[in-house]
Amino acid sequence: MKKNRMLISLIALMTMLAGCGLTKGEGGPGSLEPSRNVEFKEDDYVEIVDASNLMGMNLLSKVSGKSEGSNPFISPVSLYMALSMLYNGAEGATKDEISEVLGVKGIEAGNLNQANASLMSILASDSEEIELRIGNSIWLNDNYHYQEDFAANNRDYFNAEIEEIDISDNASAVKINKWVQEATNDKIKKMVEEPLDSNITAVLLNAVYFNGDWQHKFEVGATKESTFIGEGGKESTVQMMKLEERLSYLETDSFQAVSLPYGNGEMDMKLFLPRGGSSLEEFRETLNTENWKRWNEEFSGRQGKVLMPKFKMEYEIILNDAMKDLGMPSAFNGNAEFPYIVQEDAELAVTSIAQKTYLDINEEGTEAAAATSITVGESGDAEPPFAMKIERPFFLAITDIESGAILFMGEIKNLE
Repeated sequence: MKKNRMLISLIALMTMLAGCGLTKGEGGPGSLEPSRNVEFKEDDYVEIVDASNLMGMNLLSKVSGKSEGSNPFISPVSLYMALSMLYNGAEGATKDEISEVLGVKGIEAGNLNQANASLMSILASDSEEIELRIGNSIWLNDNYHYQEDFAANNRDYFNAEIEEIDISDNASAVKINKWVQEATNDKIKKMVEEPLDSNITAVLLNAVYFNGDWQHKFEVGATKESTFIGEGGKESTVQMMKLEERLSYLETDSFQAVSLPYGNGEMDMKLFLPRGGSSLEEFRETLNTENWKRWNEEFSGRQGKVLMPKFKMEYEIILNDAMKDLGMPSAFNGNAEFPYIVQEDAELAVTSIAQKTYLDINEEGTEAAAATSITVGESGDAEPPFAMKIERPFFLAITDIESGAILFMGEIKNLE
């Protein structure tokens, strides 16, 4: 709901880590258990979790300024894992730039893979009140052939499904979108358009699905209609939920914050509400991993009342410009170096990085989903896909291409 501007920060919703034990299994598509073919330490995730959070914070700062009228909602973990899979195919300056964006400058692909496998394992939860699924897949134009190490590393460490597709067949786009739908419990229905661009070499996908019941549920009968004062003072009518409970709470001169746990407390949602004289923009300027850690340590148990809107929303964004700004411009142009993805002598570049998210907050709990796509194709100064919604008066002309003659022209000012 674009009219509902959230006065909350949902950073790292998917990365509130529980102290789950490491379980190694056969793995498999969508599983959080890596393959038995790989080895990693239980705490390898420590190398990347702060970096993933910081990348998310930096990215939120980039996209918020371009999301006027909407609610920017991103998944750092989804983007981080998709970029980590891509990293296995990079070399030279492109590899250096991606590692810097990932916050692990100079890391070897093997170590990054181990850290991601460790993170997937630590995120595994056997609580009946929390469902968390992470899926990875890579779809290759069948005119190319994967390099063995690239395919094996992504299959073993990320449980990535490896598929070869006929780019010219519309059924391929349908198949990719079906995978996204299943991986996100039908919350994200379309990640790629039909037909697929003929220049696509590969599409790397990550999907995250989360469904958690509140440990302390909001009182269903207490939900009442109320007013939400959004950006610019715009008022909207919302269903306001109510919870009275002893919760982990923090307040400063700049904000109030509360932790709402899921299940048995393995995960939570932290809500930050800027003071009346402050703003989300000012809060965002203070959001970094150092403050995040300090704030988390300063929460303490306190009886209180929480009133928050009940709502659903969807968000989507092309991240090309944001990722260039964060430090990986060469991945998108003719200087890109991705020599380890396919066997063929092809000069590849990233043509698009996109993310779609879904969020549903109600009295019972929270359902959230994210899908990130990285599209790789023959290199060149690729531009992101455009979007043009004809929802205002417009001009049109019907022309003959060969002669240039205009057959019809007009201004469409009103439609019934």
